[in-house]
Amino acid sequence: MSWLHVRQIGAAIEKRYSNLVNISDYIKGSEKEQKDVLLSRGLAAYALTQSAEIDDEIASRHVVDGSDDNGIDAIYFDQTDHILYVVQSKWIHSGNGSLDRGDIQKFIKGFGDLIEPDFSRFNDKVVGIKEEILKALDDAQTKFKLIIAYTGQQPLSKEADRDLNDLLNELNDPTELVSYQAINQKALHAAVSGQAYGDPIELEIMLSEWGQTRDPFTAFYGQISAEDIASWWNEYDNRLFANNLRKFMKDTEVNESIKETLLECPEKFFYFNNGIIILCRNIAKKPIGGPDRKNGYFICKDVSVVNGAQTVGSIGATYATNPEAVKRAQVLVRLISLEGCPEGLDTEITRATNTQNRIEPRDFASLDPEQQRLKTEMLLLHSKEYIFKSGEETPLQENGCDIVEATIALACLNNDPGLAVQAKREIRKLWDNIERNPYKMLFNPSLTGIRLWRAVEVKRVVDCKLDGEKSKRDGRERLICVHGNRLILHQVFRRLPVDKFDDLDYEFERVKELASEETISVLNDLITAVNQKYPNSYPANIFKNKSKCIEISDYLGQKYVAE
Repeated sequence: MSWLHVRQIGAAIEKRYSNLVNISDYIKGSEKEQKDVLLSRGLAAYALTQSAEIDDEIASRHVVDGSDDNGIDAIYFDQTDHILYVVQSKWIHSGNGSLDRGDIQKFIKGFGDLIEPDFSRFNDKVVGIKEEILKALDDAQTKFKLIIAYTGQQPLSKEADRDLNDLLNELNDPTELVSYQAINQKALHAAVSGQAYGDPIELEIMLSEWGQTRDPFTAFYGQISAEDIASWWNEYDNRLFANNLRKFMKDTEVNESIKETLLECPEKFFYFNNGIIILCRNIAKKPIGGPDRKNGYFICKDVSVVNGAQTVGSIGATYATNPEAVKRAQVLVRLISLEGCPEGLDTEITRATNTQNRIEPRDFASLDPEQQRLKTEMLLLHSKEYIFKSGEETPLQENGCDIVEATIALACLNNDPGLAVQAKREIRKLWDNIERNPYKMLFNPSLTGIRLWRAVEVKRVVDCKLDGEKSKRDGRERLICVHGNRLILHQVFRRLPVDKFDDLDYEFERVKELASEETISVLNDLITAVNQKYPNSYPANIFKNKSKCIEISDYLGQKYVAE
């Protein structure tokens, strides 16, 4: 009865998108042609609606299907979660089969042209959202999610799946940059019929060392096995966060830290992690265990994780690769019952628990007396402000700088190109421990205020020059200009008299002029090196890969010496 499922999916698509999806290019076509185009484009919009969790109107505006679409039917950039969604859709009336390998290969080729980027290979619809796409490509945090939606029953062929995985293996180095999801008839029918989303979730939760409060509202708290949380994630995925402000965001700095704790010291997870908060329509404690507080079993209806989505998702992701570590971890959990509560309390709790101030690694740097010394020295000797505590207002550029800009500049000034890579990839790691390297390599008693300030000045010269070059260049050259900025700065420093940075009498304006000149030279050399050594790699990932950047840095250094 697959044809019946397709018909039901089609009815839902027509109802939602018939007045939203643009099919004006088929206005002269037959009624059947117009309906087929509406269904195919509506399917692309629906795939965006479901995956990116956006409304139908926004999704419809991002459908780019048409002549010269280069195998891509919809594109949308989620600027909050830093995800670029790229969709291919195919309406299969019979409900049998899937996309053939040729369709997938065309999609892969189109995706390659999109991230190049080569807009000459796309239609006006894609060009119309060019700035949105460039914003995604310029963002070092951007991940790409490829979505293949079709109304056939069968999975993708082994050959098509292999082609997609070859693409992922090629681009996902050193971090996961691209993922793909195939949405077939079964998943589509479940979604449009309301089976995949919206049904209340009921959980039986065992809390150990539990407690409770009943005034003014009923709540229970205690420890739960991380393995139980992983089972929730495996069954319900992002449905657990229906009422949360955020869904699981995968490879963020915070989530990587959560996974690291799970893998390296799971027995300390309870102490290191803030835990999760779950709202429930009602909670009933089972009689088993009686009043003993060692273990309690609670039936929780219509649950929603309103704080801790990143913890839940990170536990689920870690369990998939290392279940033994996760089994050893316990998590703090609060269960709050909404039964008998005033209207709007759920919204208040969600908002409040997601807007508390978070301590970031950079905040621990404020405990280092060297930071205060640098602040005092820069102010008294050089009349410049240096801000290293969160909450303080960053000064105007001519008046000073903050610790973030200083850290980037000092990391690139260091002889080790790996620090420049770290500043690009995950700057928080440079502040992780103020008692040891790499922090001590950057901030130590030998660092003077004038050296810090001059490093920042050079950084600004290079950044300004690269901003100008970015507007002049297209395609891969533009991406190298954007994503290679830290390695370029590192190489520019190698060509400057950095041994004179502590000399107050040294003519530094000439150094800044030289930095501007060398920026173009380094950029051009870098473009040549990257295209020779890694012609098929996506630039954003090249410049997050320490070994590749060290190899490129050595090559550029040898070339400069030879010249």
